[in-house]
Amino acid sequence: MIIVYDLDGTLVDSRLALLGAHDAAWAGVGLERPSEHAILSLIGLPLRDIFVELAPEQDPTPLVEGYKAAYRAAAETHERLFDGIEALLARDHRAAVATGKGQLGAEATVARHGLTERFEVVLGGDAVPRPKPHPDLLEAIRERTGCDDLLMIGDTVFDLQMARAAGVPSIGVGWGHHRSERLAPFGPVAESVAELDELVQAQVAASR
Repeated sequence: MIIVYDLDGTLVDSRLALLGAHDAAWAGVGLERPSEHAILSLIGLPLRDIFVELAPEQDPTPLVEGYKAAYRAAAETHERLFDGIEALLARDHRAAVATGKGQLGAEATVARHGLTERFEVVLGGDAVPRPKPHPDLLEAIRERTGCDDLLMIGDTVFDLQMARAAGVPSIGVGWGHHRSERLAPFGPVAESVAELDELVQAQVAASR
């Protein structure tokens, strides 16, 4: 079995970096930043899609570019792994990443936290024809690893919708960007990293 993790809101606490980058992006085009709730409810989708959803009348390109430049700087200061994630990832299980971040951003985040060698595959939303909530990321991980037995871990409905579309079981996490009650219809939701660890280990043991 391969455990497939989302990044933002699942492994990485990037809320301050995300919101700071949005501040800069919207200010750069002379617009007021949308509410925190509006932004975080869309995390998990590709960045361009987020800006189109938030401001359909705007050209998303300068917003995207402004965000990317600001995020690179903000991440160095504000991005961190959630407490307990290092211990979880030290467990003996195969692992991969499927994220809505672009491929370069996904690789940079993984490298920033010293996890490049931990994951067999790291895929960003622009690495496949259709990003979350479509199944393409999980199908690509199956193809690249030769393993059909996957378990998706994520903090947004987009992660869990992707898993359902791919026929992959999932576990939601309640400390990220979407509330637990939004995730619950898709299956179990872990409210702590310790609880997630127990659920993952049970799944790994059952697969062996």
